[in-house]
Amino acid sequence: MTEDKKKQPDEAEASTEETNTFRDVIPDKVKHPSTWITAGLVILYLFLLGFLDFILWIIAAAQFLFSVFTKEPSAHLSKFSIKLRNYIVQIIDFVTYSSSERPFPFNSLPSEDDE
Repeated sequence: MTEDKKKQPDEAEASTEETNTFRDVIPDKVKHPSTWITAGLVILYLFLLGFLDFILWIIAAAQFLFSVFTKEPSAHLSKFSIKLRNYIVQIIDFVTYSSSERPFPFNSLPSEDDE
């Protein structure tokens, strides 16, 4: 019976040592809140890309209808699609960590001449 009591404090010390070692292994970058905020934004922007994909389908269908009925695509939709393309590029750069600059609404929307 006394042997069981002696083992219990040793086991408690061992588990505390393991916990401390595990905490020491985690880098400070993982513990920093900005890392998790960026990860949340990446997920949010990935969902937004799915929605923008749907918008792109609508624009393509509308441009097709304009081409069929008026024999030329809509100039307004063309300008909008260029801005949308540049915005999608900004999002892709952010979610793939190619750029640390956060896309709209954290920064301005890209203009037509941004490539």
